[in-house]
Amino acid sequence: MTFPNSLFIILLGALFLMTSCQDDEVACEETVWYQDTDGDGLGNPDVSFQSCEQPTGYVDNSDDTDDTLAGDPVLNTSMFSSFSQVGEFELVPCNLSNGTASMCYKVVYENIRETVTVICPEHEGEVGGLGIYDGNTNPGLRVLNDDLWADFAADGYDIINDDGSINIQIPAGGPGSGFIEPGSGINGSCLDALLDESYQITYHIPAYPVQTNVSASTNTREYWGVSLDGFPFAQQPPSAASPMGAALPGLDACGGHPQPDGPYHYHLTPHVINDLLEKNGITEVSCTYIEQSSNTILAYARDGFPIYGYEESDGSTPSDLDECSGHFGPTAEFPDGIYHYHIMNDEILNIIPCTKGATVVGESFASVN
Repeated sequence: MTFPNSLFIILLGALFLMTSCQDDEVACEETVWYQDTDGDGLGNPDVSFQSCEQPTGYVDNSDDTDDTLAGDPVLNTSMFSSFSQVGEFELVPCNLSNGTASMCYKVVYENIRETVTVICPEHEGEVGGLGIYDGNTNPGLRVLNDDLWADFAADGYDIINDDGSINIQIPAGGPGSGFIEPGSGINGSCLDALLDESYQITYHIPAYPVQTNVSASTNTREYWGVSLDGFPFAQQPPSAASPMGAALPGLDACGGHPQPDGPYHYHLTPHVINDLLEKNGITEVSCTYIEQSSNTILAYARDGFPIYGYEESDGSTPSDLDECSGHFGPTAEFPDGIYHYHIMNDEILNIIPCTKGATVVGESFASVN
């Protein structure tokens, strides 16, 4: 009676061993692949990952001592607006944060806007620009209008004066200045800084960008990118609501505003902002003076890599994006592939969260004077 059971166990064990062997034959031993940005067959020792199959743009050695792109610079200077540009783009020597010597584009822009639109509305019943409201009632991307002021009131913030005008504060310093006018009896305000056209922004942008394994956050006080109109991208706007009151930094309909002690800058990506507004149910305002595009170069990050919209050049949705919303792949401008970023409009703050490339050292990416 026990023999058949023993035979069954032996057969079952044999079957298990055969299955295990078959699984071992299917499994692969992962190889370390190194990025070959310049296409010379030599890999960058600083950028690698493990995979069973060789990915496009990677090789199995780490023998390259200079993996910067050969040939033409990545940044296309002809794409930039010349309205407030001072002089020409100049190719100058520079050092990068990965320890390599390279070339950077230097260019200067004046703090002069070709189009200026309303940010904070002056009276009840008027519609202004945009704001990121973080109070308790309906927080998020909001239009500066009566609906928002009603939510201010629901949260205990009074922004409307007795004559029906909106309490607009003009900050004179950096973030945190001029939020609530002392003794005004009003604990809510719309911040609307004046545009000081005397400022100039000087950029140093790597012409031959190099990807690294290090991610650098964009949520810092430093500018992290430049739009094609020559104005920089900044971190997320400061908080509006506090125990003292609600001071909301106003943005125009394209997602930017003047800095009281510096240049006009963007907190949102203007070239895809109308899609973002639609996703958030906003129809009262739209960005009308910056061309909208979902699959072309919109800007360049501080590391010199291009930033695209929420689609690939063929209209498909980007896949395998890393933590910085970037990946290596072909684009219309770079058919052989390049590392690049995408603005996916998945978050209210439609900016990339970090950058992956080496940045200029010894000079600021964007210096203001």
